[in-house]
Amino acid sequence: MDETIISDSNVGKRLEKLKKAEIVALSCQGKSYSAVGKMTIGRGRDNTIQVDDNLASRHHALLQKINDAYFIKDLNSTNGTRVNGKQIPEGKYIKLKSKDVIKIGRTEITIQ
Repeated sequence: MDETIISDSNVGKRLEKLKKAEIVALSCQGKSYSAVGKMTIGRGRDNTIQVDDNLASRHHALLQKINDAYFIKDLNSTNGTRVNGKQIPEGKYIKLKSKDVIKIGRTEITIQ
């Protein structure tokens, strides 16, 4: 009898019971992005999410997955980063949740 890890084997049954990490998507300027372990946001072309906003710094913020949760940190930007209207304190990570709105300059990024 053929067993696959996905379904019939003991290993497969144990894997099915494991908690799956929540998949988070970001919506920004009409585009959707799947969240990965580490993402940068800013005007520079080398960012994971490039924003077309002259109030955004070249490297504005860092979005990072830590222990199945997502956090954001301002990267010492000129105009700061806001989550749900509140300024992120310098050097601090803020935990994100579904429907949070990140504001970088005039650009809004929504957590889905």
